[in-house]
Amino acid sequence: MPEAPESKDLIVVAIDPGVNGGVVWKAGRKVFAVRMPPTELDCVDLLRKVAGLSPWVEMYIEDPPLFTGRLIPGSAVGKLQKNYGVLLGASYALNFKVKAVRPPVWQTAHEFGKKGKLTTTEWKNKLKAKAAELYPDGVPVTLWSADALLILSAALKQKI
Repeated sequence: MPEAPESKDLIVVAIDPGVNGGVVWKAGRKVFAVRMPPTELDCVDLLRKVAGLSPWVEMYIEDPPLFTGRLIPGSAVGKLQKNYGVLLGASYALNFKVKAVRPPVWQTAHEFGKKGKLTTTEWKNKLKAKAAELYPDGVPVTLWSADALLILSAALKQKI
């Protein structure tokens, strides 16, 4: 059994598995962000590359809801669940330590309230603004990376 990693050796990955989501990871002091890969094989290849950086990888992945409401098409939910399953399976196969995190959990870690009466666009822009505040330099803060960056931040603060 390998010894416990030093913080510089530990890779922390955070994933928003949506079609328009992203994958972020912290290696040493640097944070990297990429869009959700377009295919299942691309997702596996990305995680394999991250696994090659260190034998100690923790992954935090947003746990998708089982019911999304009438306004979200089944095709979007299907792709989200498919990405989630592929990423989860690949991470287990690569021996990552995995934690699935519900959106209210990582959102509560940041204390910026709830969506309430905000439109989805207003809410997503609020999340993006918070991510930009937390990561002002070097990493792309976009609508595709914001949720994953906030999940990463909550994980690093050990709030999830």
